[in-house]
Amino acid sequence: MGWLLRNATSVSCAQRGGRRWLVGLTLAGACTSRPPAADDAPVAPPYAVADGWPRVPDGMVFGPALDVAVDARGRVLVSHAAGRTSGNDAPISEPTILVFDPETGELLDAWGEGLFFYPHGIEVDRNDFVWVTDSEQNRVFKLTAEGDVVMTLGEAP
Repeated sequence: MGWLLRNATSVSCAQRGGRRWLVGLTLAGACTSRPPAADDAPVAPPYAVADGWPRVPDGMVFGPALDVAVDARGRVLVSHAAGRTSGNDAPISEPTILVFDPETGELLDAWGEGLFFYPHGIEVDRNDFVWVTDSEQNRVFKLTAEGDVVMTLGEAP
């Protein structure tokens, strides 16, 4: 498994050690508002697969990965469904938020077990709170960087 990483100069998701990184799960190309023109020259892809990134412990079910965010420390947070698909009627018992070192891909932390049915979106705000949307519960969770629930919005069906 590998993720696409790019040493970016203008648009980035994380910064660490003076370098900026764009992190993506299934980045296939750029989105544009116009179809390509006949004279658009092909450009060599600026992305390279980082083999062995991320590194998850043996026996851990990883995926499907649903969203990615980066916190103020540069750590990469991934919401994933631990092998489940949409349509869950009970919380996922395994950790559903994984926190990785951006350079090595080492798993630094894992949390969210028993909390989410399908943790679809993840964002980190400027105060380092983690916001996770659960599409099966129709809820938004505000959590600390360690995964403690601070607030929930919405009501479970």
